[in-house]
Amino acid sequence: MSRTSKTKVKRKASESRVEEPVISAALKQEVMQELKQVFMKGDLPEAKRRDNIVMTRLWDSDLRIVDALIALEIFKSRSEAVAFLTHEGIQAKSDLVDTILPAIEQIEEIKRQTRQQAVTALHKSKRKDADT
Repeated sequence: MSRTSKTKVKRKASESRVEEPVISAALKQEVMQELKQVFMKGDLPEAKRRDNIVMTRLWDSDLRIVDALIALEIFKSRSEAVAFLTHEGIQAKSDLVDTILPAIEQIEEIKRQTRQQAVTALHKSKRKDADT
């Protein structure tokens, strides 16, 4: 790469950087404490083990919020923040979840029964074909 090209790349990279606003330490501490109270409700997300990996795409506006919570040191990572916010969203819609889960269990049972009936029918068909 030529020297001119390298300079253009460096200039373009520096132009694309977003400068973070300067926040006083006292204001940052106060905001952090308030946000921790709002988000943690006494239950630290670090205390809960998370074993499941889920990849997702977020809207830019949601990612800005997640990153702001990390910048304020409310959460240590995007993973931790998204896990917590997902859990809180599910808890907030617990009445809907309580309605949906039994229906999903019924649907899964019907699927299981239907699969079993299909397997039984296929085995009968194979035995019938083998006998002829």
